[in-house]
Parts: sequence; C-alpha cells; structure tokens
Amino acid sequence: MRNSIFLTFTFFAALGLGGSSLRAADRPRAWPPDQFLPLTEARIAALPEAEQGVWRKYLETSRQVAKAIPTPTEPEFSPTEPLKAQLTGGRYAKGLKSGGDSKWYATEEARRLAVRVGEWQSPAGGWTKSNDYSISPPPKKTKADIWDAGTFDNNATILEMRFLVRVIAAGTDDKRADSWRATFMRGLQYIFNAQYPNGGFPQIYPLGGGYHDAITFNDNAMPRVLELLRDIAAGNPEFAFVPAEQRAEAARRFARGIDCVLKTQIVEPPGRRTVWCQQHDMLTLKPCAARNFEPIAASTSESVSLVRLLMSLPSPSKEVIDAIDSAAGWFSKVALHEKSWKQHHIEAQAGAGPLWSRYYEIGTDKSIFGDRDRTIHYDVSEISAERKNGYAWFGTWPETTLTEYKNWHAKQVPLAKD
Repeated sequence: MRNSIFLTFTFFAALGLGGSSLRAADRPRAWPPDQFLPLTEARIAALPEAEQGVWRKYLETSRQVAKAIPTPTEPEFSPTEPLKAQLTGGRYAKGLKSGGDSKWYATEEARRLAVRVGEWQSPAGGWTKSNDYSISPPPKKTKADIWDAGTFDNNATILEMRFLVRVIAAGTDDKRADSWRATFMRGLQYIFNAQYPNGGFPQIYPLGGGYHDAITFNDNAMPRVLELLRDIAAGNPEFAFVPAEQRAEAARRFARGIDCVLKTQIVEPPGRRTVWCQQHDMLTLKPCAARNFEPIAASTSESVSLVRLLMSLPSPSKEVIDAIDSAAGWFSKVALHEKSWKQHHIEAQAGAGPLWSRYYEIGTDKSIFGDRDRTIHYDVSEISAERKNGYAWFGTWPETTLTEYKNWHAKQVPLAKD
C-alpha cells in the first residue's frame, strides 16, 4: 500500500500535480461560492423582456406539476450532502431492458412488466429510478421526495418508454395495448414539459430547487432523451402509434436540444471550443457544479456521449462539424499515455493508454478530483478513500469514439469545403 501511495505521489509530482512542493495554484482548494443558482422569478426578470414570458410559463407549469406529489421531506441540495443519499437504491430498474430478442417482448412475462410500468408511472408522467418491476408499487407514501415525480437519471423514464415501445411493437392484439400506448404518450408529454425553453433538460422534473435543475449531461441524461425524441421524429416503425402532431413536436424538441448542446460547448479564449461540463446553468448555459465531489470542469465521459449524438446527425451543419472536430481535438490533446489506473491509483506502464481523467480544470486542462467536503484536488491520492474508491476518476471513454470520428470526419471533408 505504501508503495502504491509513493508511486501515485511520484507520478503527480512529476506532472506538477501533487506533493508539498506544489505551486499555490495547484494546491487543494475549496469550491468558489454560488456554484449553482435555481430558476427563480428574480432570475427570469433579469432576462431580456422578450424571453421572460416562456420562462415564467415553464416555471409555473413545473410548480403545477409538483402539486401532484407530496412535499419533499428534505431539500434536494445540501452543502453537507449526507453520504446515505449516494448509497441507496440500485442502478437500473429491476426487470426491464430495452434490447435483446424481439420475440421475448411478445411473451406474457414482458406484457405483465408493461402493466407494472404503467402502475409505477408518477402522476407527473415520468418514472423514478430503481423501481422494482417484479412487483406492483407499494401504497402511496404520505411523504415523498421530488424524485418520485420522475427523473432522467440512470436511464429512468427513457428505459420505461423504450420498453413499452418494444412490447407494443411485438403485437397489438393484446387488449392492454391501448393502456400501454396511453402510458407512453403521458411519458412523452412529461418530456415535453421537462424541456427548458432553450432546449436543455434538467435531471429531475418538476424542478426541485437544487443542482438537479441544471441542464444535465451527467450519466447521459439529456443525450438519452434527445435520442428518443430523434427516433420518434424519424418515424421509426415502432413509433407508428405516435400521432403525427406529436412526432412533429418531437422533431422540433430534438432540434432545440441539439441547439442547446452546441451553445453549451465550453469556449476558452481566444475562442477555442473544447468539450462540455456535466451540468450547465439553465439560463446562462455556463458550466456549473453538481454533487459535492463534482466541481465545474471539462467532463470527458459526458462529452463523449454528446459527440456521438452529434455524429449521428444525418446532415450536420458546419457548426456541428466544428463542434465535433474541436471536441475530438481536445480528447487527443489531454490524453495520458504510458499510464494506467490500477487499484485506484495511477502508475507508469509501458504501452498503456490512452487514458483520460474524468475531470479537467477549464482553462488549464489539468486533471482535478473532488471530495465530499467540497474541496478540489490535483492529486487523486489526496481525496478520501470513499471517493477515491467509489468514483470513475480515469477511463478510456473517448478511445472508441475517436476511432469512429476518423471515419465520420473523412465523410464530412467535402461538405466542410463547400
């Protein structure tokens, strides 16, 4: 263990990222204040007058939807962030899947699950994460939290909707199919309601007043929503039951979301585009922080999903092409070579890599690491054992995407010259 710590220390010291000899700019630091601001009437009033109406309507709709669930038992954001909040529940809904053999979706087992998906749907129209679809939901709680209305975190809501589509497409002879279609359409309206006027999506809806209200790329929340809207708008056969009006609306919402993705891409002086933060402010579109160990940063994993989404566009504009090219260039620039992430520490390894940090400091491209006490570190060995062992600080996220990018870019060169 001592040798591991020594190797970690030596590596980061060599990079100027660790040890007592660090320059002041590289020493652990606290978060700056005002990392996240909720959507309020006061903030809306500061917008240009022409924009205020749609934002007031959005906020009022959110409040009306919130009335369908009990008052939260505790606020969504706390500077101390209790540890238990991060350890409860599973990662995905039990019993559901969105891929696999299409024949299975015609079985009675799948259809029973589709019934339960409807039972678990919240009055707001969404689904919370980690529901157990092997059973019917328990009696309604008298005190719930805002998550019970619905979330896009951990593939919630999108997983349920894609599951329903597969069951519906497997055969509509079942008398319950009308109910499944109605459940899906309520979910689609939930998505429409949740989308901000500028095209972004919060992590949960209705708004809870905490960092979950920020435009959320974390855990691919917004990309998954946009992919569903894209598939509905494209008129894919499995979505044939969606009325033409709603398909057209899905197309408009998808386009608005792509515009938001482009506008949130981080731009550094003198106009150099890089990638994206995990969360962005819903009004200013500037990067903002989330959980206590998730500071403002250029986020590698989330940016990979956004690049892949943009590359899926059939006729990319020059702006889209520039955004993708810039992100791919940044991935290549910050990649680590001859290094590996083993047993929660970095070590030199010939031929290893490329490897990427989860977070990079905006403006310097230095790897940074957050802890639950809201401190930011340049040396991963300095953070608590719980966070060091419980988070993906390094990974190979962009590797496959960069390979795909080379093929994609070759096809776009003639378009870029036009």
